[in-house]
Amino acid sequence: MKVMIGTDGSEAALDAARTVLPLLARPDTVLVVCVAEAPTIAAEGFESGFAGGVAAPEEIDAAWAVANQEAAQALERTVGVLGTGAPVETLVESGDIGPTLCAVAAEQGADLLVVGSRGHGALRRALLGSVSTHLVNHAPCPVVVAREGAGE
Repeated sequence: MKVMIGTDGSEAALDAARTVLPLLARPDTVLVVCVAEAPTIAAEGFESGFAGGVAAPEEIDAAWAVANQEAAQALERTVGVLGTGAPVETLVESGDIGPTLCAVAAEQGADLLVVGSRGHGALRRALLGSVSTHLVNHAPCPVVVAREGAGE
């Protein structure tokens, strides 16, 4: 069984990794994935055509470097709480979180996708969308969503 864990390094993501893996038969492989979203500076100036100037390429590169560094740290924190005897692989991707995790799950042949949920509520989900809701509805494999604090 190949288990994929989507993480952003938050306590909700760490709780999901900590709580769900011990409930499963020992996976053959655990793939921990963090999706680095495009830094806001990369899209500045393109919103309406009336905004200020476009950021310099060096500024955009620096913002991407920070985003990728944060993703690597999120992976490190998540792998640190796993305590599994199975081989662990890590992957940083970029893009929109929900669709990207679905695509990676399909490409990697994941048998199960594990994510955390902060449980911000219906209003915030309606306004901002929800990664976990997207995954439950679109992932190519079963999805386990562990609510923040569920392992306490």
